[in-house]
Amino acid sequence: MFENIVGHEKQKEILTKSIENNSISHAYLFLGQEGIGKFKLACEFAKKILNTDNLKNNPDFKVIKRREDKKDIVVEQIRKELIDDVYIVPATGDRKVYIIDDAQQLNVAAQNTLLKTLEEPPRYITIILIASNLSAFLTTILSRVNQIPFEGISPDMLKTYLLNEYNVTLDESILEYVDGSIGKAINIIDNNLAQKYKSIDELYTYIKNKDIINSLQYSSNIDFNYDDFLDYLEFILYKRNRYNCIKIIENAKNRLKFNGNYDIIIDSMLLRLIDNIEEE
Repeated sequence: MFENIVGHEKQKEILTKSIENNSISHAYLFLGQEGIGKFKLACEFAKKILNTDNLKNNPDFKVIKRREDKKDIVVEQIRKELIDDVYIVPATGDRKVYIIDDAQQLNVAAQNTLLKTLEEPPRYITIILIASNLSAFLTTILSRVNQIPFEGISPDMLKTYLLNEYNVTLDESILEYVDGSIGKAINIIDNNLAQKYKSIDELYTYIKNKDIINSLQYSSNIDFNYDDFLDYLEFILYKRNRYNCIKIIENAKNRLKFNGNYDIIIDSMLLRLIDNIEEE
């Protein structure tokens, strides 16, 4: 069971036993960093619960996620897409499954509305919350779901997967940065970003050597508006114990968020890094 899911053996064992023992819970919280396969495993679990190989257009399966025109998952959406539906008996079998993706985006009012269903759930429903931030939830929500923590898969397992599925090998530093997240690794491959990440490694060398001219010139080839690139530079600094430089990166991120002048922000960041970085 769950043979097409990479890693997460403990989680797969828990879910398999719940199916075999007919002890499927009315609610789960799949908790862990983004891109590690929580949603994919939730969908495979839904297939087992609903006894189907195809969730597409299945009337007893629904995915709920934040609408693009909203900053949160709001009460009206939970009422329309879940509350108004849960008391309708299953159409094709004896179970219904709801997945709330990025459930940490549920605002307080939406969580309180969902709580009523979690407290008195119909016997045939299973709700799976997919989230990356535990602190976003009310304690009353957490007390009424079965929490299943997820971690990234091992670097060796990720390396093998990427080689078998994509015939690609990522640098060790990049593999360490994605921290076991298949989603992040696939995004780097699909968007041909590996060379850009290598460029950031080269940029760090110029910064470390306090080479102002090459640092400024080299950075012009890297678009730091792509958030992960600043995150990766921060990761390199952190890995090399350059803790005094972390705040400089964070400051640049915040200034970019408020639409400051890109060239001024990045040049200022580089100059401050060069000025503050300590010798290895």
